[in-house]
Amino acid sequence: MLVDAFIANTLAQVDDLAELKVSLVALRLLEAKLSAAPFVTEGELMAHPAVRDGLSFPAITLRPALQRAVARGTLLCASIGAGEPRYFANNEAGRRAVEAIQTAQAQPERGTPRRAELLARAAFEIERLEAIEAYAPTPEDLSALEERLARGYTEDEIIAALRAALRTPRPRHTPPRTLHTCLAALDAQPPAAPSEYYQVIVAKAAPPPEEIVNLRDRLGREPTGREYDLVRTATGMFGLRAVLDGLKRVMRDDGIDVDALIPLLAEREEAILALQRVDARNEAHMRDLVVLYESAFGLPPTPTVADEMRLLWDEVSDPALWRSVFAYAAGQNKRSWPYVKKLLRHPSPDVFTPQPVNETAQFAFAEYKRRVNRTLDGHIAADINALAAQITDVARWTAAFDKAAEANVLRWDYIRKVLTASSQTKRGGTDRNGRRGETTQRKGRTYSRPQVEYTEADREAARERARQRIASRRKQDDLP
Repeated sequence: MLVDAFIANTLAQVDDLAELKVSLVALRLLEAKLSAAPFVTEGELMAHPAVRDGLSFPAITLRPALQRAVARGTLLCASIGAGEPRYFANNEAGRRAVEAIQTAQAQPERGTPRRAELLARAAFEIERLEAIEAYAPTPEDLSALEERLARGYTEDEIIAALRAALRTPRPRHTPPRTLHTCLAALDAQPPAAPSEYYQVIVAKAAPPPEEIVNLRDRLGREPTGREYDLVRTATGMFGLRAVLDGLKRVMRDDGIDVDALIPLLAEREEAILALQRVDARNEAHMRDLVVLYESAFGLPPTPTVADEMRLLWDEVSDPALWRSVFAYAAGQNKRSWPYVKKLLRHPSPDVFTPQPVNETAQFAFAEYKRRVNRTLDGHIAADINALAAQITDVARWTAAFDKAAEANVLRWDYIRKVLTASSQTKRGGTDRNGRRGETTQRKGRTYSRPQVEYTEADREAARERARQRIASRRKQDDLP
C-alpha cells in the first residue's frame, strides 16, 4: 500500500505540514484509482476537503507542497504538452508511466535523460577499453539501449555485457567496436527480471494485450520496446477504448506515429473533461459518477456514455451498487461501459459478496468454494459471517462440512443446520416455540421435552388451587 510505504520510509523526514497533508491525500487518491497507471492532478487534490480546508490559501500553497513531495521522491511529476502536471506514485508503474511520457515528447535522436545518461556511461567505457580519445554515439546506439531497457535489462547488466564484449583487445588497424555490436552479446541470455514486453514479444511466453494486437496489425510487424511501452502506458492512463480509437487517429501516409498517441489522448481528455464538468456542475450524482468512471477506466465518459449514465441513474440510483459494479468490472479486467451497464441492470451475486469478518469466516468461505460451489453467493456469505461471529471453532465448521459430505448433502442449508444443532448444549435444544427443554433418552432416541417457566403469580395461583382442592376433599370426608 502506498500510504503504508510512505509512513514506513518517508514520514520521519517530512517536516512541512502542507507537504505532509498533500502527500497523504495524493497517495490515498492514487490507491483508490483502478487504472494501471493512475495519476492525480492539482484539481483533484484541490477538491479534496483535507486539502481545500486543511491548507492555508490552498491556491497558493498547493503547488509548492507538491514540488516538495516530488523533490523528496514521494511523487513523480510529468506534463504532456501545455496540459496541467500529472502526479504519479514513485513506484514501478509510476516510473514507467513518466518515462513513457518523456519518451513520447523527446526527440528520437536524443532520448530521455535516463537514456542520455546511460549512453554517456557506455561511451566512456568504450573510450576506456578501446583506448580511443572519443566515441561518437549514433542514433542506432540509442535505439539499441532503449530496446534492451524495454526488455528488462538493468543499466548494470548492460554495462557488464559491454565490458565483457570489450575484454578481448581488438586487433591493430581495425576500427573501434561500436555499442550496437557489443550489445549483441547481451541477447544471448534473458534479463534477470524480464519485462512484460520481453515476455510477450521476445519470448512469446504470454498472449499479447488487445491494444498490442491492434498496434501490430497496423504496423505490419512486431512493435519495438519503445512502441510497446508507449501504447501500454497510454492504456493505463486513458483506457483501452480511447487507445484503440487513438491508434486510428495517429495513422500517417508513411505509417503510424506512436509518439503522437499520448499527447493526442491527453488533449482529447482535457476537452472531454471540460465538457463533462460543465454538464455535471448542477448534478451532484453525475459529478460522483464521472469521478467513479474516471477512477475505474482512467478516462472520463464520452458525451454518449454520460447521457446513458443519466438515464440509467433513473433506474438504478444506489451509489453503493455503482461503486461495487465498477470495482467488480475493474477486478475482472473488463473495463467496458456495456459490461458495467449490464451488471447495473442485472447485478451478479458476486458483486455483493462481503468480506469475511474473521479468520473463521475466511476459512468457511474457502471451504464452501472448494467443496460446495466455486461461486459464493452474497446471501450465503453474509450468513456465514453471522455464524462465524458466534461459532469461531474451525474444527466445528470442518465437522459440519464433513458430515454434509458423508450424507451427500453438500448444501448450505444442511451445513447450517448441522452447525446450529451442534451449538446447542447437552441439556437440549429448543422446541418450536423457542423454549429450552431437557434431553431425554428413550429406546435409543433422543428428544427434547419443553421446560415450562412459571412466574411468582402462577405459583401462588397454583398453591391456592391446591388449598381449595384439599379443603374440598376434607369436606367430602366429613360427610356421613
